[in-house]
Amino acid sequence: MITAVGLALAAYIAVLAAGDVYLILVHVLAANRRLARERAELAQLSREPDRQPLICVQLPVHNEAAMVARAIDAACSLDWPRDRLEIQVLDDASTDETPRIAAERIAAWAAKGVRIVLHSRVDRSDYKAGLLREGLRLTTANYVAVFDVDYWPDPGVIRDLMGILLADSRTAFVQARLDYRNRDHNWLTRAQAVELDTLIAYEHAARNWSGIPMTFSGTCAVWRREAIEDAGGWSGRSLTEDLDLSLRALARGWGSRFLATVSVAGELPESFAVLSAQRLRWGAGTAQQLRSWPWALHRQLAWHQSLAFFLLSQFHATVRVLLVALLGCVAWSAVSGSPGAGLLVASFCGVLAFIVLAKTIGALLGMRIVGRRLTLRAAVDIGLMWCLQVSLIPIACKAAWESLLPGQREFRRTPKKG
Repeated sequence: MITAVGLALAAYIAVLAAGDVYLILVHVLAANRRLARERAELAQLSREPDRQPLICVQLPVHNEAAMVARAIDAACSLDWPRDRLEIQVLDDASTDETPRIAAERIAAWAAKGVRIVLHSRVDRSDYKAGLLREGLRLTTANYVAVFDVDYWPDPGVIRDLMGILLADSRTAFVQARLDYRNRDHNWLTRAQAVELDTLIAYEHAARNWSGIPMTFSGTCAVWRREAIEDAGGWSGRSLTEDLDLSLRALARGWGSRFLATVSVAGELPESFAVLSAQRLRWGAGTAQQLRSWPWALHRQLAWHQSLAFFLLSQFHATVRVLLVALLGCVAWSAVSGSPGAGLLVASFCGVLAFIVLAKTIGALLGMRIVGRRLTLRAAVDIGLMWCLQVSLIPIACKAAWESLLPGQREFRRTPKKG
């Protein structure tokens, strides 16, 4: 029985990992053409005054004293008419100097004619989702940009995002590519940068190009208010409020766009303790989504897009836990002297090799998108990424367990150094 269970697990993991084969083919066959098309599309955006509606830029903060002033400066410097730009600094019950620092910077920018307000609340109900929901209630803007406090957009980013969003009335949001100012700070940030470039520059780009739904990354995007409200608004039922809203909007027939050539730089965790807390929240929130999977979304897609979306989503949510379970079957089979032990070992090694090969190719393709060349340092960084993946396995298992527990988990924001 153990052998049968192990073989079934190995087969299922291999099927989930097959989604990467699809993404690799998309990159190889379409990347150059798609990137050229995106650049041409951005170059031809209309700059007419009537195409510049009111935008609300939301900056959610909680104990961000080291970063809030710089984030406010970046938001207030966005290249958009001042009478059509509204900035909300949304303070989620900070207990440090964040409100005072924010108030000082807000006063300075307000004196220059910028429409900017500080909204503070005393309780953290629904955490970031509740904060964004309150901010939306306080504005009449039909377009909402969300930037986390550590992501500082260049002035022209808002024009690129809005130009693409306005071109299609059924696009819910337009997402910029996330980049990282401190990617070379230490071995941990180098490993994270490759890992996240693989997720965003490789996977999100290929999804976008092939019509597979691409979800909101939680920051650096502009949303259409109509899409947020049609999807039911921000919800705190999951620790990953960005993924939750994305899936509900996509299930309602809204589309999304990812701009691989437009980037906004942020900050990566520089210690493993901070990274562990972040990944525990991400992992638990992703696993929570499995309980409310939007099956209606699959009716919006062609069969191959639907299949690829399902495989990729399930892979990210479950693969580490499934690999641990498969390894347990291998160990049990070996200790008990099962005649199928050799077959299970071969299956485990084969599945693991398949995943490592596919994701390594994905990492190389992601590096190409962000402009990194394949050098010895890049190869070392890919090795560091795999060391990081192994070290995060216990965190993933704990996250999966916590997602099964009743009640709402605490939302712990990732501390930023500035």
